[in-house]
Amino acid sequence: MKTRIIKTTMKKYFLLILVLVFSSCDNNAVSNNTKTDSDTITAPSIHLDLGIPKDFDSSDDYLIIRPQYCLSYNFKLGVPNWVSWEMNSDWFGDVPRYGGNFVTDNSLPSTFSKIKHTDYTNSGFDRGHQVRSEERTRTDEDNKSTFLMTNIIPQTPDLNRGVWLNLEYYLEKLCKEENKQIFVIAGGIYSSSSFINNIVAIPDTCYKIAVVLDKGQNRKNITKDTRIIAVKIPNIAGIRSDKWEKFVTTVNSIEYSTGYDFLNYIKDEVENELESK
Repeated sequence: MKTRIIKTTMKKYFLLILVLVFSSCDNNAVSNNTKTDSDTITAPSIHLDLGIPKDFDSSDDYLIIRPQYCLSYNFKLGVPNWVSWEMNSDWFGDVPRYGGNFVTDNSLPSTFSKIKHTDYTNSGFDRGHQVRSEERTRTDEDNKSTFLMTNIIPQTPDLNRGVWLNLEYYLEKLCKEENKQIFVIAGGIYSSSSFINNIVAIPDTCYKIAVVLDKGQNRKNITKDTRIIAVKIPNIAGIRSDKWEKFVTTVNSIEYSTGYDFLNYIKDEVENELESK
């Protein structure tokens, strides 16, 4: 098994595509959480400083590395398996929200079906950003990158515009007012095999993991006392006014639901403590 990695930067749509190949681990190595010493491993991106989430089947993991965030795209579901990004006050600026339609990701291989803006039209679901538009307002290029359809999953309006947004507001406040550096992973949990137009999978639940550090810190500064926020929020109507704290869970619970191993560049003893919080 091999996972292909694309690295893109946008100028209009894309300036550069770099394809790398990572050798896959055998299943025993993954299940035993065997990994390189966290003090010496070099992450391929700041957005993957805490690790590249992985599961036992890499055939539906198409890894894309951008300057603004990284993601694993699932061509079978038409959505990202997960999106990972780093955020602090430096990412917030004054550029306006991108004014066009959501953008088809033409960096995907020609054999992949490419999701379009219109695929969501009249579906009853919002085009739910994983990396929020406001979190990338330093440049026009940064902001437009969040509108690529590979950064989008179907979310109900009550989730997207309510409880999910309130958590986004809270993380923004931590960055701007408390000078925090946050490493975030978000995505969907798919158990009911529901699709929009038979091409875009609808998550039953949306998850988010946020590891909160002081600005300028990285995984080497993570301890068992580091703050971590993990939520699983149902993708349903009727929750717009709910508090995000109502849906707090553990990383272990999210790993069980998704099959992914998160935070796998952190030292084992620290990772185990954090994931059980």
